[in-house]
Amino acid sequence: MRSLKNLNEVNLEAIYKHFEKLCSGCDKLNTPECRESSCLIGFGKRALRFSISKGVLDIAGAKKMIPTGDFKVYYLEVIAPGLAETCRQCRQCQDNHSPDCVIALARTCLEYTVLQSEIDYPGSVFQYLAKVRDQAPELSALIAAELKKSS
Repeated sequence: MRSLKNLNEVNLEAIYKHFEKLCSGCDKLNTPECRESSCLIGFGKRALRFSISKGVLDIAGAKKMIPTGDFKVYYLEVIAPGLAETCRQCRQCQDNHSPDCVIALARTCLEYTVLQSEIDYPGSVFQYLAKVRDQAPELSALIAAELKKSS
């Protein structure tokens, strides 16, 4: 596991808030059907909580544990802000990018809710938006608009 040198390097809480908001709108919340381990959003929350509590960015083997059988429907407009936040928090590792980085895990969970296939993150936000545009032009535009709000 790659430890954070300084917890101020990234703001995982900012990503977590987007996941919380998505959970709060789920009709399965607080029912017996609500299981984090089988929910893309729940899994993302769990990974973020673990990372925050342990002070680590990488969670070895976690990518293999993402629940790909979750087929709940989400609107692009509610997923785009969370994807934009993962882009803001990403350190743009490029050559040293890890799919088990909690930011990458969160991004992958969000992608699986609205895209047909996972985006192989290229290590650059600009290149990422271009890859998203290939699958979902509207989502790419929404993410870009969210990113502009913070600049």
